[in-house]
Amino acid sequence: MMNLENICKEIMKSDAEILMVAISHRTDTHYEEKEGTTSLHTKESIEKSLADASLRWVTRRSHRMLGEPLYAMAKYEKAKRITIPLGRYGIILCAVLPDSDAEKIASKLIIIAKKYSD
Repeated sequence: MMNLENICKEIMKSDAEILMVAISHRTDTHYEEKEGTTSLHTKESIEKSLADASLRWVTRRSHRMLGEPLYAMAKYEKAKRITIPLGRYGIILCAVLPDSDAEKIASKLIIIAKKYSD
């Protein structure tokens, strides 16, 4: 069994511009937010975002002619959101500051996720 809390903590420590990280693996979920930030999410909205992201990831994986997807990024008014797979059965959502270098942060997240892939 993966320790999602430890993975969240490792991700939060990996970059100061990370605001929130949420992980879903099989039936477990865990999320953490940066201390001192105003939450943009409720527990229910995070769980829905994880479920939605998992469904979108299945679609991305079906486009094999492009290769295996590494991450996806969306830019919103208040944050950028990076989505990365966690093995075959998990997903990592990471909200970062809107003007952060999401590509650099995604590279760090990929390295962390590979350590815990199943």
